[in-house]
Amino acid sequence: MRKCIIADPSPIIRLLLTKIMENLQYEIHEAEDGEEVVELCERLEPDLILMDTKLPILDGLDAMYKIRDMLKISQPRIIFCSGMTDVDHIKEALDGEADDYIMKPFDEEIIISKLEILDLV
Repeated sequence: MRKCIIADPSPIIRLLLTKIMENLQYEIHEAEDGEEVVELCERLEPDLILMDTKLPILDGLDAMYKIRDMLKISQPRIIFCSGMTDVDHIKEALDGEADDYIMKPFDEEIIISKLEILDLV
């Protein structure tokens, strides 16, 4: 079973993404902040991380940079799910090796289409 970390400060967004990903047969692990994402990533070596760019303690971009610098782990796919629509912000995320960027609000169809493109479903 593939593993997915869902990181968002909103419990409602985490619940929505958990339901979508469980329906796709993913094992789900939740995080509320960027530090927790990095710790889970070291321990679990997930296949996928769905995270907001605006996370407490360590923001999503900084968490991604830390994960990308961890050479001893297999690198997960990272998709940002964020309300940030600023083109420069999106470009920074994609230039920093994010695999994709989804703007909020989103629905199951959008998530699935992105995962299909990345061959994750």
